[in-house]
Amino acid sequence: MPCSSAGIASLCEARTLERGTANRVFARRFSRGFSLTELLVSIAVLGILLVISVPTLMRAYRSYQLNDAATKFSGTLKTTRFSAIRKNSPVSCIVQQNGAYWTIWADLDGDGNPGPTEPQIVVGDTISLLGAGSVPAPDAIATAVGSGSPALNVLSPGNTLVKYDQRGARLFPGAATVGIFYLGNTSVTDLGYRAIVLLPSGSVQVWTAGPGGPWQRVS
Repeated sequence: MPCSSAGIASLCEARTLERGTANRVFARRFSRGFSLTELLVSIAVLGILLVISVPTLMRAYRSYQLNDAATKFSGTLKTTRFSAIRKNSPVSCIVQQNGAYWTIWADLDGDGNPGPTEPQIVVGDTISLLGAGSVPAPDAIATAVGSGSPALNVLSPGNTLVKYDQRGARLFPGAATVGIFYLGNTSVTDLGYRAIVLLPSGSVQVWTAGPGGPWQRVS
């Protein structure tokens, strides 16, 4: 409606003034931001969410570290085996402990030292190589390899080597055995364990177990 008459003009001015007042009130409220109470409540909620989520995230991260260490360890053993076949000559995978850390490498040149061009990994810090007394009994592993197979021989946690011949089979200084390396984190009781199982044929298996077992093959 056009604001031509005096009455209509007054009504238009009143509406314009009302809109301007409402806009100024909204602008003041918008520029004021959060109140102190709202800010404190938001911080409290964020703190509760962090307390709930951090343990879960840390456990997931440690589980990833354990899986990663087992995968890299088994990969280094496989690389050593394939190198022996490729070179048509025996090659050893050496496990050398230095305090709370273990250096694992394919000793391609046979000098007993990890060279810059030799595949190698370091296990330690949150993940350790463990002895048989720190993990569940390997009954499932013994059953899987068969009663007619050689005895199980735990190779961790000290220094040792795994040697492959030019056919990719393991070489032994004495009687053949089924070798096992155990990995885990003894300070995190619900994380579980991993086992690297080495058959006399040279095949490498990875097994997993919860805190109380049983062992299950994953690769």
